[in-house]
Amino acid sequence: MNGVKKPALQIALDLINLAEALKISLELSSNLPKEHLIIEAGTPLIKSWGALAVELLKKATNAVVFADTKTVDVGRLEAGMFFDRGADIVSVLSAADDSTVKSMIDEASARGRYVAADLITSIDPLRDSKRLMELGASIIVYHVGIDVQVSRGITARDMIKEIEDIRKLGTGFYLAVAGGLKPGAVKPLAASGVDIVIVGSAITKSKDPLSTAKELMKELGVL
Repeated sequence: MNGVKKPALQIALDLINLAEALKISLELSSNLPKEHLIIEAGTPLIKSWGALAVELLKKATNAVVFADTKTVDVGRLEAGMFFDRGADIVSVLSAADDSTVKSMIDEASARGRYVAADLITSIDPLRDSKRLMELGASIIVYHVGIDVQVSRGITARDMIKEIEDIRKLGTGFYLAVAGGLKPGAVKPLAASGVDIVIVGSAITKSKDPLSTAKELMKELGVL
């Protein structure tokens, strides 16, 4: 994937305050190796500010920008809309129809951009990962939602076995993991075959976001 080397840390800016998102992203992108960094315009930020948030994050950081659109329909339209504003990666839910996923991937391929398929709604992550890989998704996001973690008493860290099974499907895609991750949980994930670790509130709510991000990158072995 152009502009990103494995492993990478993705900063999920699941905020509604655009100024705060820009401040955090600028600090991190100015002080961390960009080849191992992805800046995510989180779904709450996109719902609050639309494609403008993506455009401003791209201009402020000149880093790889992920627009977490969580698309479920009109894939080509939504992908194109965010690519036009500077997104390098857009996301589609695994629950979306194959035609939606494929239309997004076709649009991304035509522009030299990428699609991440999010498994947050999946009841069979291994089966859906195989399907999404075959459709051509560049990134498979193994995502244990916050509500699911609370109701089942689990975290993404507990799901190492499932992550390892997905990794065994092949190496033709980036494998990302998300879901309440904090410092201390990253090293075993990287060892299990994860290429991208997605971290949100542990960084954005930290008293020192840069220090926390550096700690995570050290666990990934890139600092």
